Amino acid sequence: MDKLSLVGTNPILLILAMIIAVFLWMEGYKLYKLAVFFLGFITGFTLAGMITNYIPTIPFPVLIIQIAAGLLLGASAFLIWKFGLFIAAACAAFMVLSNLLSSLGTIGMIIAFAAAVVGGFVATKADEPVIMVLTGIVGGFAIPSIFIGLLTFIPFNIGFLPPENSFIWLIVKLVLSAIGIGIQFAKNKEED
Repeated sequence: MDKLSLVGTNPILLILAMIIAVFLWMEGYKLYKLAVFFLGFITGFTLAGMITNYIPTIPFPVLIIQIAAGLLLGASAFLIWKFGLFIAAACAAFMVLSNLLSSLGTIGMIIAFAAAVVGGFVATKADEPVIMVLTGIVGGFAIPSIFIGLLTFIPFNIGFLPPENSFIWLIVKLVLSAIGIGIQFAKNKEED
């Protein structure tokens, strides 16, 4: 469940995150500017949290630093088209690769991060189809993760479900990503 630490364990935040993930999954291209703001915010918030873990004394509450970093990165992604596309591609690549390489531990995360940076730079050379693919992937990977987080609030035994980093959930995430990409391409084709 560590991937859900972005939104915490509050069920209301998880429900809001689920709503955003579903809209991103189905309407990613139309909501692209808003989506990159949220991706930028989440990225800045998470990175600030990781960095502040290594600083022993901070004069401000860590949450304020994380929110400020999130707003700064979110606004930058919203206002600068190429930067937003870089953030979206890097997030999508990292989500997919960190799931695929989770068995490698820290080395897998380093590889996923490096590939995410490269993927971000490559995506800045593309346009509309890349946005639909990226938002489909981000939504397709976020929905099951958030769903698993929501299941922890159900007072029933859910021990029969596989752990989040299992191969079964990876297949579910990949299938949902493909469906989201297909939905967006179909909607875009109808509007043309």
